[in-house]
Amino acid sequence: MELGALIIGLASVVAAAALVYFRPFDRQKIPESPIAPEPDPFELFEQAYRDHVRRGLRYVDLKGLQTLGHSSLELDQVYVDVGLVHRAPHQVDTDVLAGMSTDGGNRFRLDDFLGGPVPRVVAVLGGPGSGKTTLLRKTARDTRDDGTPILLFLRDHLPEILAESGLVEVLTAKLAKQNLVDEHGWVARKLRTGRCVVMLDGLDEVARVEDRRSVSKWVELQITAFPNNDFVLTSRPRGFLDAPVEGATALQVRPFTSTQVRDFIRGWYRATTGSATPEEAEDLLVRLDDAPALSELTVNPLLLTMIATVHQFRGALPGSRADLYKEICEVMLWHRQEAKKLDIPGNSRHKMVLLRPLAYLMMTKGVRQLGHDVLVAEFERVLRRLSTPVDAEEHLRQIVSDGLLVEWEREQFAFAHLTFQEFLAAAHIREKKTLVDELCYRVDEDWWRETTLLYVAGSDADLVITACLASGTATALGLALDCVSEGTELDEELRTQLDDILRSAVVDEGLREKVLRAMLVRHDRSAVRVASGAQVWRAPVPASLYRLFDDSSGIAGWGDDPARGMSRTAAARFARWLTETGLSHRFRLAERRELEDPGVLPSVRPLVVWAGVPEPGAPRIWTTGEHPHVVSRPELIRATRDDFTPQRLVALLSRFDFAASVLSEHLARLSEEAGGETSTGNWFVVLEGWFHRWTDGWSARLGSAFGDTLEESIYHPPQQFTKWLRQAFTAQVPLAEWQPEPIGDLADLRSRLNAVETMYGTWASVAHDDLSTTVAKWIATDVLAGNDLTRVRLTALALVREVPPADRQVLFQLAAAATLSDLWREGRRERTETIILAADAPESLSARPPR
Repeated sequence: MELGALIIGLASVVAAAALVYFRPFDRQKIPESPIAPEPDPFELFEQAYRDHVRRGLRYVDLKGLQTLGHSSLELDQVYVDVGLVHRAPHQVDTDVLAGMSTDGGNRFRLDDFLGGPVPRVVAVLGGPGSGKTTLLRKTARDTRDDGTPILLFLRDHLPEILAESGLVEVLTAKLAKQNLVDEHGWVARKLRTGRCVVMLDGLDEVARVEDRRSVSKWVELQITAFPNNDFVLTSRPRGFLDAPVEGATALQVRPFTSTQVRDFIRGWYRATTGSATPEEAEDLLVRLDDAPALSELTVNPLLLTMIATVHQFRGALPGSRADLYKEICEVMLWHRQEAKKLDIPGNSRHKMVLLRPLAYLMMTKGVRQLGHDVLVAEFERVLRRLSTPVDAEEHLRQIVSDGLLVEWEREQFAFAHLTFQEFLAAAHIREKKTLVDELCYRVDEDWWRETTLLYVAGSDADLVITACLASGTATALGLALDCVSEGTELDEELRTQLDDILRSAVVDEGLREKVLRAMLVRHDRSAVRVASGAQVWRAPVPASLYRLFDDSSGIAGWGDDPARGMSRTAAARFARWLTETGLSHRFRLAERRELEDPGVLPSVRPLVVWAGVPEPGAPRIWTTGEHPHVVSRPELIRATRDDFTPQRLVALLSRFDFAASVLSEHLARLSEEAGGETSTGNWFVVLEGWFHRWTDGWSARLGSAFGDTLEESIYHPPQQFTKWLRQAFTAQVPLAEWQPEPIGDLADLRSRLNAVETMYGTWASVAHDDLSTTVAKWIATDVLAGNDLTRVRLTALALVREVPPADRQVLFQLAAAATLSDLWREGRRERTETIILAADAPESLSARPPR
């Protein structure tokens, strides 16, 4: 026992010593290694999914334009939001250039309809190439914290949909094929939770109508199954009308505005050149500004892409429309393939050979689209004349892939734009020379107008214009004028006949309406949409059109040259007159903001324009250069000194004769003698007699300026009297106080004149009333005779001495206005004012009816 106790005691001592010697660190001071939590598989999958979406949608998807040459074009660099507008499905045009809403309302973003407290179902409708798919791709790429993007292309999942697989199964299977396996049910959880944006692209691309309706029913079932999510469906309008989705809000894709066209082109070249301010973009914009006929094409993203492609491959745009369309067709059909050294079966140039007679066939049938079987049969007919191993179906597939032909509806094909159909038809007629008779028979049909113009752009126009003159209709006459403006060769006798018609229309009322209608159709070619939704004609009103309203000698220009020199009131009356004809739009003068729209400004920058104002009021001068209605101080002084001839001063002073009748007799005799060799002497004698008769002084009778001028001049020798008279008057008027500025509206100047209250003496009161009356006459008639202009100038300047300094500017401006009119009347300054027309929310940009 004792030994055991001893052993235990020793062990305790040793243990205690060991504890003292080997003292460990305080446990509280030892940081514990944290145990890493298990990663949340849902968060990991979601991050992987979002990265997958952003990577997969990084680049622009050019679909049928795979050979464009820019497969790495980044979406964020070139994307321009086309915008949306509420529109009933049956009102959305199927054309590549689906018409813009005529309500001039706001452009909405797709984001405006997503992520709200109440889930939405939206149907985005638009024609081919309008940007529907790109809109969804950009939305999916940008959707982050506020929702989860789900983008499916319906054509890729048709078998699963028809097999009644649900949205969860379809998306999960798609992700699995892309090596993103949803092992934990993330897709189902996300859709049940809500806050997803489910985007389903291309309902119209489901081929059979019955399948399309099945897809629509499937979409409705998914909306019901997952009601807390936003759903977006895209389609061409016909496809949606065949198989509508119940409860969907229809939105139309709007065409590019002129500002968006510019943004797209700059973004395109930044992406393809790496330059922040690419010169190529500005070059293309200048060329487009110089070609108003291209404006209708540029509002469509697909066609704008084509134009940018041509410009980039070529380094320029061809000089004429016909050359540009030819270049676009060739670039789309084979130049791009050759540049990329792609191995395309057969001869690529055979595609153009196939398309020319096809376009002519469609023109003769008066249609925009042909069924698959008719189209293939036409291809086979032409192919029998060619040596090629490629059959009609393969050619069709290649051409559709190129983007020049599009499948509007199931097995219904059309050219990407009517312009290409017209151009290729014209090329076919030029190749088969005997077919020009077809154009001669069709001069009264607007459907053939562009084809005819594209034909004469490279051919003799005599036969066509002869047919136009023989027809004599407004449509045919307009076509003849258009042919001439294309710069084609024309027989001198035919040109003379056309000129005679234009001159006769000025005085022949029966002919005037016909010519007016023809000219309005021609003028419509320069019309563009601006950001506000209004239509603006970028070309100034031509002289031949304006002269049908006013053929006075004061109007400059002839033919297609801009009409110049009309007054502001005449410009406003012209717009009202055009509207009252009822032949076209409700015209008005373009406003400042419209003239400065990016789609208009480059064309009108060199012009001086009478700009309308939003509220009732007189038009105002708009110009980017020096204002043409500014009179300099030397010009006013020079004109004032020229006024001081005996004849003019006698005529002026006789209006303010408050003396005895003997003064009138002296004035009358002096007026009769003025102009002779002794006129200066007689003038001196008569004035000297007045001076001695008027004991109350000349200033009381003629005002301070005239009175002091005469008193100072009378003491100089007779032969120097006129010289001193001129110098003395301009010295009496405090012209140094005047700050020259643009001459405004005469009605405004008269209103300011009438507000001048402080007048001194009888002469000042009578002179003020006379000046106001004369200006009122000026406003009513737009013009004044030379003597009246002299009276306005001298009276206004003389009154400057009779009013307080604060009221003098309006008098100086009236004197300057009279001087400017004299400069115009005497031909010492050219009138430069032009007219740019505008119309609010017109129905159509094109006179060509849809087919």
